[in-house]
Amino acid sequence: MNLLPRLPCVFDARYCTTAARAISTTKQAEVVRAALHEGLLNLRPWTFNATRAWANVERVHEPAYVRAVRCGQPRSRAESQGFTWSPEFAQSVARIWAGHIYSCRLALAEGIVFHPVSGAHHARREHGAGFCTFNFLVGAGLAMLDGHRIGRVAIVDLDAHQGDGTHALVGDDRRFGLFDIAGQDWIGEAESDRALLSVVHSAEHYATALSHLPAFLDRFEPGLMQYQAGMDCHQDDPVGGIAGVDAAFLARRDRFVIAEVVRRGIPLVINLAGGYQSDGTTVALHVETMRIAADAYRRLADDISEEELGELYDKIDAEMAQHPPSDDELRREVHRMNDTAPGE
Repeated sequence: MNLLPRLPCVFDARYCTTAARAISTTKQAEVVRAALHEGLLNLRPWTFNATRAWANVERVHEPAYVRAVRCGQPRSRAESQGFTWSPEFAQSVARIWAGHIYSCRLALAEGIVFHPVSGAHHARREHGAGFCTFNFLVGAGLAMLDGHRIGRVAIVDLDAHQGDGTHALVGDDRRFGLFDIAGQDWIGEAESDRALLSVVHSAEHYATALSHLPAFLDRFEPGLMQYQAGMDCHQDDPVGGIAGVDAAFLARRDRFVIAEVVRRGIPLVINLAGGYQSDGTTVALHVETMRIAADAYRRLADDISEEELGELYDKIDAEMAQHPPSDDELRREVHRMNDTAPGE
């Protein structure tokens, strides 16, 4: 079976918990299930090392806060993002952190990777906020930068809410570039050689702000881009919502963003970010992003020679050899989920 045309995806069903009253911590599995049914994804097996993950989180977040999330005490700090704490929840956010680092590493070889997670950009160093526990965007960016794999990371955040936590954690680190369009003003608008923060209140203004993305990418020249493809800016979302932003607009947005990134040869990791409509609308919107990304990946794969593909997979195999799979349950789950997708 030829799996190359399918979009690489990193996922673990244990990302999902009942910690949230809304769909924040459950929609990931629904999105992956729907995308697998359409044959869009190639789930990649990976290994979770809890000790390494928790130690890595402490590089970005205050150790006392990390211990609170890991152990549940003090409860007010462990639940500062607005979720109900449990041991399963603590493990889920550590797994998401590790999975995002692996997704970024994989993207450097594959070109495009989908990591269907949310809950990062409001988290601060010493506490969570706004359904965000740990800022895995900054964590994965630092892991790639400090490993000297790349020189600059761009975070394109199109969630309906500003990435205030990301902005605070990145600070003056010029290796990070931020492009943020939001419908709610939490930290104001800004423009510099490495940051463009916009607040919009209509689809027309959104489109204008988005049109500046190509110039931002050309100016900053990132070696990796993380894309927060948020769906809470849909006009009917109960938590976000921007006038005139419907499903067709969001599909055009995603096509534009992904095409501009791929055109420049920038490795890309896409995650779900916000979206809170529990009637199936949000899941459908996220799956449409996967369709668009899968189409871009197929086009990308068609442009790569067999020799180049072999070299890419040698790199992936070398990374996996350093941390060989040891979790039998996870491997069985990944193979089972891949088997549910129709063959090419």
